[in-house]
Amino acid sequence: MTPELPPPPPSGDEIDFAALVAEHNKSTVARSSQGEGNLKGSSTQGSAMSSDSPPVAAATPNSLGVRNATSSGNFSRWWKIGYPVIVAAFVLVVLPLLVFAGLRVILDSSDGQLIKRVTDPTAPGYEAVVEKTPTAVAAIVAPDGSLDSTVVFAQTSETSGGILIVPASLGVPTAFGLLPLSTLWIHGQIELVASGLGRTLNLNLTEQFVISASDWALLVGPYVPISLSIPDVVRDAKDAVIFPKGSVTLKADQVAAFLTSKSPKDNDLNRLIRQELFWKAWLQKVKSSGTPFPVQTTSGVGRFVATIARGQLSISSLPVIPSPNGPNPPGGPPMYIVQESVALSSVAAIVPFPDGSAGQRPRMRVLDGTGKLSNGINAAIMLNAAGGQVDVVGNAKSYGQATTQIIYFDGTTEAEAKTMQKALTMGEIVASKQSNSGADMTVILGEDFVAKFGPSSGAANSSSSTTTTLASATTTARK
Repeated sequence: MTPELPPPPPSGDEIDFAALVAEHNKSTVARSSQGEGNLKGSSTQGSAMSSDSPPVAAATPNSLGVRNATSSGNFSRWWKIGYPVIVAAFVLVVLPLLVFAGLRVILDSSDGQLIKRVTDPTAPGYEAVVEKTPTAVAAIVAPDGSLDSTVVFAQTSETSGGILIVPASLGVPTAFGLLPLSTLWIHGQIELVASGLGRTLNLNLTEQFVISASDWALLVGPYVPISLSIPDVVRDAKDAVIFPKGSVTLKADQVAAFLTSKSPKDNDLNRLIRQELFWKAWLQKVKSSGTPFPVQTTSGVGRFVATIARGQLSISSLPVIPSPNGPNPPGGPPMYIVQESVALSSVAAIVPFPDGSAGQRPRMRVLDGTGKLSNGINAAIMLNAAGGQVDVVGNAKSYGQATTQIIYFDGTTEAEAKTMQKALTMGEIVASKQSNSGADMTVILGEDFVAKFGPSSGAANSSSSTTTTLASATTTARK
């Protein structure tokens, strides 16, 4: 450790810093050249020097002085010559090897990495991301503010779609057991209703809105009178008849009462029939009339009604049965549950390409292994109807597939694969240990599918529901 320097000379003396430094360096070099045995003596002599000597010369010698000077020279040569050589070698040799190795890992991977583009829909390796069917849910609210029913909308093309009417007494699973949608409405309005109904129908309902009793006059105003025939009388809460059985002609201010009125003797099954008949009659008037829809058609009820009324239309009620556990809460109105055996078909009838609730539908790729099946779109609709969610359609890497294969990956059960096998009525099940596949299953259609169902006429023309299913900007090919 280098001792502290002596205090500076008295004020007024001029210090020659250059001389001090030269003297210090000269003294240090002389002492470091002596042997280890003389080091202490030199130090003693240095410390015993008279006060007339320069202050720096009195400092204890630093044995690292000479070696520091030598190392500094070597270090400078290293930075000037050696370091640039090593950097150049790394850039020219090592870095290209690392890049090549990384590319080989990607190119050799079979875990769904995108490595090229195939834009020809007829070519092997072509794949396209499926555009999901737009859906929405509307809460139909009675004059007293309670939830009367819900309506699920689906837009399957630019001019077609469907409607599914759901009673407010439908029980949906919650943390507190089955609760009717009417109870969810009380506690969470449309957001909670949409969430509960989405879980029950296995759909991600992408849009939600409310139709209050006061909205009906505006919505139906341009299209009245609306005539229809109903199988039962319509009674109010006092059991008085307000619409007779048979032919009914509705004015704009009568629609809310017609849809929402009920007597203590009514049940929601009868009311579903009445509501279904109204929706059919109203949308028929919208279609046949040249009058623009009275509200905006870019979102909400205007978007779905004005769009689906122009073309092919499916209107039905959700199949429900009385809950075996009775009302919840006890003593309340009757509660119904989904009739699962036919509910999937009802949903599939209006939502050919569903976006399911998170983790509820197995995500799938469907590939044509024959070159004859229009990217497997028709098979994809069959698989979606069985509870699947087809995210990608396209062609296999090569044609000539004899037997349809249903390949399922880690995290997917064989039982789910068998469900898809049953939907196709064919196919061999293959378990794969591949990870990060980007899908839960891959279905490769073979000649056996062609033999049973025949070739498709084309992806864009095979059915009216497939004209908007492919996102043209997202065509991809996978290894």
